Amino acid sequence: MKKYDLVSILRPTAEDSVVNEIHENITEVITSNGGNVQEQGVWQKRKLAYQIETFNEGIYTITSFEGPANLPNELDRVLKISDDVIRHKVLKMES
Repeated sequence: MKKYDLVSILRPTAEDSVVNEIHENITEVITSNGGNVQEQGVWQKRKLAYQIETFNEGIYTITSFEGPANLPNELDRVLKISDDVIRHKVLKMES
């Protein structure tokens, strides 16, 4: 299995319950596709370098996980559907 980090930026208006729901959805996608979550957390609300969808701030979250090579594509598909995620990036970590 390969190691990955998922960094996502959520709408600054998202409440804690929405952030927790997104974390649960991410965990569910990872575990149902044969991966496991190592660490998950919220960094903080930060000012964005440039405006995204009329937002100047965003809530940054990170998820570290292991999984098969097809897992980043599935996470990408699921997060593009979410209205609360304004940007995301899956990064492959070196072994």
